Amino acid sequence: MMFRSFVAAVLLLVASATTCFAYSDEIEWLRNKSFKACPNYYVWRLIDNYFPDARWDSGWSDEGDYIVNVRGKMSFKGQDVKALLQFTIDPKRGKFDMNALEFNGHPQSKEMRVELIKAMCEDVQ
Repeated sequence: MMFRSFVAAVLLLVASATTCFAYSDEIEWLRNKSFKACPNYYVWRLIDNYFPDARWDSGWSDEGDYIVNVRGKMSFKGQDVKALLQFTIDPKRGKFDMNALEFNGHPQSKEMRVELIKAMCEDVQ
């Protein structure tokens, strides 16, 4: 009886652990795309290289767009920041955009988004 309880607990733990690390189809789709700035690397490779603690989540915006958020700590231009990258995705058209970037809760400009992508591309090479 005790052995069955132990086995059931282990199976429950394994099942919950594997679902914690599963990504939505849209996140998987985005992770396996490339930025135009560096087409030789997948998005996941650049982000995982730049954000050692990257956390990915997804959902629908109030405007009806599918969004993917990536949060993590990073060093940018010599400063440690908590960053949020937000992507709008359309897998049916095969397109995605980084439509927001925040450092420590402060929105950054489109130019800063472009600069971050370039920095991630240079860092992985």
